[in-house]
Amino acid sequence: MFKLFTPKSFKHMALSQPYLKLEPVNDIWKVYWKGGFISETDSWNNLRLQAPDNLYSIATGPSISDQQFNNLDGGQCVLVNGAVQLVLDNKISTPLAVMVEDARFIYERFEMLLALPKGTRLCLVASAMHALGVVAGVEGLKHFNLMLIDGFETPYGSPKRSVASAPVNSYRKSSNAKLSLDLNEGHFGCGTVMYCGIQMAFHLRVKELYLVGFDLTNFDQPRFYETKDNAAWTGLQNAYEARILPALELTMQTAEEFNMQVYNCSHTSIIPRSLIPYSDCLTK
Repeated sequence: MFKLFTPKSFKHMALSQPYLKLEPVNDIWKVYWKGGFISETDSWNNLRLQAPDNLYSIATGPSISDQQFNNLDGGQCVLVNGAVQLVLDNKISTPLAVMVEDARFIYERFEMLLALPKGTRLCLVASAMHALGVVAGVEGLKHFNLMLIDGFETPYGSPKRSVASAPVNSYRKSSNAKLSLDLNEGHFGCGTVMYCGIQMAFHLRVKELYLVGFDLTNFDQPRFYETKDNAAWTGLQNAYEARILPALELTMQTAEEFNMQVYNCSHTSIIPRSLIPYSDCLTK
């Protein structure tokens, strides 16, 4: 119904309807559920004040099973999607943030998130925040320190926009990819949730970024926290050449501009070592 009666420029709002409402106030959002006030989101500007020098962005590739986390400071970690299992397994401590850009993950795995400590910083796109309210209600929303991962070209509550209308220092683009440098303005997708963690690193202006569990191989194999019987579908194979590689090439070009070092800790990754060098810092 929303899509039928809404202008095309607002159709990106459909998956965050009908119960969630976000109201912008300076650099935060007030969160409402079914008309009732829930909380205020944290500020991306405030998070930047907590930025570590080094950041580990941890995904869910099977190589995670061969990684060592004993000496890893949890405050340096950003976990994407099911990587939260590492907290539940006591392999890392409280992360800097958890990032989810997929409402489907919320619907299928919300119980993993609710097992996280109360007050965990949870960064969600609007559709995923709506999904959390649907499956976990008001108490589920209140369990977390919420943050909105807005769409750079599809901002919440506003019509679609061109990147040309955004501040020029808030993004970089190539012929086939776009990269956010300021999560106040929003983020871009490229077919892998790891790109959220990468853009978090640029927002924080870290000196070194380590990509963990970023395999992009064995597309038919379960993630480290799944089994063959409950593995969710993945579109990585189709997205790899067309979207993911161009985004990673732009990542490395921009990292050089910002004097940021980026490493891939997956020993089984399909990503060329000539593009992102390998680090064995977490090898068992």
